[in-house]
Amino acid sequence: MSDEAKVAELRALMPSTQASIYLNAGSNGPLPAEVDAAMRAVHEQELQTGRATEHAMEDVEERANELRGVFAGILATDLDLVAIGHSTTESILRPILGMEWRSGDRIVTFDEEYPAIRGSLAALAARSGVAVHTLSLCDAAGRPLGDDEIVASVLPLLDAPTKLLLLSRVSWISGRRLPVAALLAAARAAGVTTVLDGAQGVGALRDEIDRLDPDLLAFPSQKWLLGVEGLAGIRVSRAALAAETFRPIIGGFLAFDGQPLNGVGTFRADARRYQMSGFSRPALAGAARAAGWLSMQVGLPWATERAARLAADFHAAVRDLPGVEMLAPVGGHATIVSLRVASWKPEQLVEELSRRAFAITRRVPSLPQLDGRPGSAAALRTSWGFWNTETEVARIAELIALIAAHTPESLPKRPTIEILHG
Repeated sequence: MSDEAKVAELRALMPSTQASIYLNAGSNGPLPAEVDAAMRAVHEQELQTGRATEHAMEDVEERANELRGVFAGILATDLDLVAIGHSTTESILRPILGMEWRSGDRIVTFDEEYPAIRGSLAALAARSGVAVHTLSLCDAAGRPLGDDEIVASVLPLLDAPTKLLLLSRVSWISGRRLPVAALLAAARAAGVTTVLDGAQGVGALRDEIDRLDPDLLAFPSQKWLLGVEGLAGIRVSRAALAAETFRPIIGGFLAFDGQPLNGVGTFRADARRYQMSGFSRPALAGAARAAGWLSMQVGLPWATERAARLAADFHAAVRDLPGVEMLAPVGGHATIVSLRVASWKPEQLVEELSRRAFAITRRVPSLPQLDGRPGSAAALRTSWGFWNTETEVARIAELIALIAAHTPESLPKRPTIEILHG
């Protein structure tokens, strides 16, 4: 089957990709109809027979284990290293809070890490005396650093008192891929614990996770895995499990070997020790169906390769336009391509693309100048997936060229649609 035929067939199974130019999987991916059907089936069962049957909790555990298995398959890793959580942020922070922190310990991270994580690290620092050292992904002039420059900025900090390196696989702001292989290896050699935020990586890129082997990886269901909000995957390295690097500070019923009826309890020896409770059965079914559908019916290698090519084609089509500034260097981006257009606010770009092409994009925020780090202006973010078409790439590039050639005041108005009533 040709790519064109395959994409057309898949788009028919993802209705929102036919209703718009869907360019925001970095927030929420398009929902496959099959996922909706799987969730509705469990909803219907709960509606008709109730949610409080004797074996309801056993069913939750079985569905949670099914999702763990699908996530393990996506990562090509061992099942005992995988758990599920409620969000990437929670799945990163709960294990970090279980580390043994002392006043003066240092955490190294980047300014384009997700704000909720950065804010939570600041709260940890205020409470415990830990220092958070935040590096920029840009130089003093606001230009994106190269991979070697990023690595060079981190290496001098991988000694005492640094205890943790926390970084994203892909920046949610600029879309740039970080040189995680070099950084994780250097941190491991220095005895520094590593946490990898995979929110914009898992499902968008094909990484050899067992080879990268961060001490902790967390990723969401609803973005590039096309699943459900409120669910996330966790992968803990075998070394971190053995060393109890992340001691559980709280656990749901799925985290224990049997229920702690003696008031003490025993956490599971595998990654499930980091699981909470409160998982919706329809959501578990939907998330498992989504990731399984992506892996088996779509084909993850094909999906990631196609998405990367479309993103690269779009980057190439707009990067040399006068007035256009790209946030990631050539070849340095993943499936997210972020940009600014002179004289235009990002929210204006979002609005124009929506009006003129029914495109779903988003604005990413500015970063303030702080502690000697350069600030950055807000930008337009586009997220390219396998469901997008070459025609859509050309259309959005054409519109960026049109917009860049004008100011908001001089841009020709889109013709008014006149609705005729019979």
